Amino acid sequence: MAQGVKRLRNKSILSRARIDAALFAVFEYPLTILEAPMGYGKTTAVKLFTRNQSVRSFWFTFSDLSHSEAAFWDSFADDIMEMDKQAGIALKSLGLPADAPQMERVLRVLGRVKFEEHYLMVLDDYHLARDAHLNSVLLRLAQEELEGLSILLVTRDTTGLDFVELLSRGQCCLLPRQLLKFTEDELGDYCRLMQKHISEEDLNQVWQHTDGWISFAYILLLGLENGIPVGMNTNVESMIERALFARYDSSMQDFLLRLSIMEEFTAEQAAMVTQAEDAPRRLKLLNMENAFVFYEERTGKYHIHQVLLNYLRLKRPFSGEELRTLYGRLGDWLLSSQEFLPAYRYWNQAGRVEDILSHLNDPKNIRNQWLDFDGADEMFDRAPRQLLFQYPFAYLLHIFYSILLGKENTILSWSERLDELKRYYTEQEGLDQVYRNRIFGEILIVRKFTLFNDVAAMRASDQEIFRLLNGQNSYITLKDNEFTFASPHYLYLYYRDRGGLKKLVELLSADVGYAKFSGGCGTGSDALAPAEYALETGELNNAATHCRRAIAKAESMRQVCVAICARFSLIRLHLAEGKVTEALRMLDQMGYDVEKENRAILNTTVDLCKGYVLACLGQPERIPVWLQTGELRGTDFFSQGIAFSYIVYGKTLLALGKYAELEARIEQFEAYFSVFSNRLGFIHNRIFEAATRSHLYGPQNGMPFLKAALREAEDDNLVLPFAESAPHILGMLRQIAKENPDNEFVNRILALSRNYETVAAGLSRPTVTLSQRETDILSLAAMGLSRKEMAARLYISEETAKTHFKNIYQKLGVNSKVSAIKLAQDRGYLSKAET
Repeated sequence: MAQGVKRLRNKSILSRARIDAALFAVFEYPLTILEAPMGYGKTTAVKLFTRNQSVRSFWFTFSDLSHSEAAFWDSFADDIMEMDKQAGIALKSLGLPADAPQMERVLRVLGRVKFEEHYLMVLDDYHLARDAHLNSVLLRLAQEELEGLSILLVTRDTTGLDFVELLSRGQCCLLPRQLLKFTEDELGDYCRLMQKHISEEDLNQVWQHTDGWISFAYILLLGLENGIPVGMNTNVESMIERALFARYDSSMQDFLLRLSIMEEFTAEQAAMVTQAEDAPRRLKLLNMENAFVFYEERTGKYHIHQVLLNYLRLKRPFSGEELRTLYGRLGDWLLSSQEFLPAYRYWNQAGRVEDILSHLNDPKNIRNQWLDFDGADEMFDRAPRQLLFQYPFAYLLHIFYSILLGKENTILSWSERLDELKRYYTEQEGLDQVYRNRIFGEILIVRKFTLFNDVAAMRASDQEIFRLLNGQNSYITLKDNEFTFASPHYLYLYYRDRGGLKKLVELLSADVGYAKFSGGCGTGSDALAPAEYALETGELNNAATHCRRAIAKAESMRQVCVAICARFSLIRLHLAEGKVTEALRMLDQMGYDVEKENRAILNTTVDLCKGYVLACLGQPERIPVWLQTGELRGTDFFSQGIAFSYIVYGKTLLALGKYAELEARIEQFEAYFSVFSNRLGFIHNRIFEAATRSHLYGPQNGMPFLKAALREAEDDNLVLPFAESAPHILGMLRQIAKENPDNEFVNRILALSRNYETVAAGLSRPTVTLSQRETDILSLAAMGLSRKEMAARLYISEETAKTHFKNIYQKLGVNSKVSAIKLAQDRGYLSKAET
């Protein structure tokens, strides 16, 4: 196999006390970043350091595979599960945080974990992590300084990682590549460790040619061992060629080249991909005599060092067809391991588009998430339309997923693509009619989503879909699909036409065809629509029965989002009836029940319920902190109620008395409500504008806007949005009623508003008082001091500082240090200049 390759003692590792001392920074800072190009011994140095420390370490190596970030989070949750089973399960269910409410819940879970004295999270090859959300999560964890948790990023590049603020606050330590460069003495020790009898002249040559770059030094020593003088060639690729690669026979060379399509692999995987039956033996030999191929006991996988991997990939002599064969085998292996996304990616690189379509076309494999592989959109755009037509369910799933994500097709609109597909199957002769009907039914289902929130158009095809599917469930829309997009208000999503609310409710109250062919998704919404209508129009006597019927139906099919909407309506009904205690009890119970589901979008829905109700009661201090501080982004549009979050944020600003800030936001709110013409959003926004102008510039400035809102709402008899805002607009309402004494609509609003005024007046607004010591602690935290530094500054123990933080969190109703600082600044307990 090998032509007498002489072996260095390549598994010997030089211990460098200087590096170990520098790496002790991981215990002094919440975040440490070790940055250096490949070949500087980053990973080896950290492995040696962790091996010599009595700490629990969690190690994850990123790869160029898509979704390695999700794999990291699952692995992290698994590791936490070994310390705290409940916390690990919660973290896995919540997933990698993508928005503020999800981050708050993750911090709450992690805050309860009792980490051992030191828990070191090592993220190797972090430059391959491409999810901006992950950057934000790690930076936030560092800001929180969770007791016992330290994070070490090992990376070639810090571009995109905004750690400057943490660095300036002393919460981050950057270890540069100069640290890892071997000194002349260290390099001499390493060379003697590898070659006991190396001459001083060769030592000097190695130092001059490498300048402390250890991987190149290893290659030079390998060449020297095999008779290649140092300095004969200082090109890394040439040295790898002569000192390492050329010493193997053609069979081993071909094996290495075939392995190079992978970064990590098991022996069995290598055997399948390379078609070398003796792959396990070859790998053991490479591992023994070549430091660039190594076995990781923890994962049971072999790795090729990036220096050698780059050389092999440049060297590969394979034709395009040979490469595609290798990629195809790798895809086959990954598919057999149920790793669908990377399997599809490699099949795509292999040109096996039809295999991907065939696999996705199988109803048991139809899941939205399987379409999120690298190159998916390009593959569907590039594939011949005739090929896509052969796999209609895979093609329809792509169109459906693209519509849900708001993607636009530059070639044909999604509706035009659906028309094409229908024409094709209409013209096919001799086709089984049941199969043809199934395709036509799925086309109609997907087409419904091109008409989103035009209920009449969406519902028009329900009976035909049911007939075409012959009463069976859809392959495309599933029971667990999201039904309300985190909105706690069903009618809000679909009410768009002024004067058309009653007709809309009649449509939505009809038999829910969608639930019939989607396995029950949306069950209970037919009862929910009239419940919300009765509530919004002030017909309070009719609301409760519909709400309870909606809850019963929704729970029969585990439609938690529908049940949340119905309970939200019941809670608002209790408020309108003056039953505040019952409303708050029900709100707390709903939060407790939904928390056990561990689904981020459901948690967000409950947060929106809490924010809305507590703002109506004039209790903004208890509203979830992300809604108080306005941590809303346009990118969260579909996961925060399709802009319903902006109604809640607006009500929160009103309750906090932040009229100038709300005035500045009204135009932005209008833009978000305009995306799907959410009529309730527009009405609430008019109320916000009336209230802010009245408080800022006097009632006469607010009156025109309130009158405009009333005119718009009167066409649909909407009274509750005004009554729920009573404390902010009641004076103007009285004046309008005085001017129009016979206006029954305004008089009904005024009567309901008095109830709310009475309820709000009967509640004492909770007062939060931070002690001087707590204010001092929070001020120092805002300046970036660690708990240890705060304790030293204030002459208290770290444990006392920790206790102060717990008290602060409890008083402010938050789960994290960053949220506590934001909220304290927001309420004026701290000045923003203190940060």
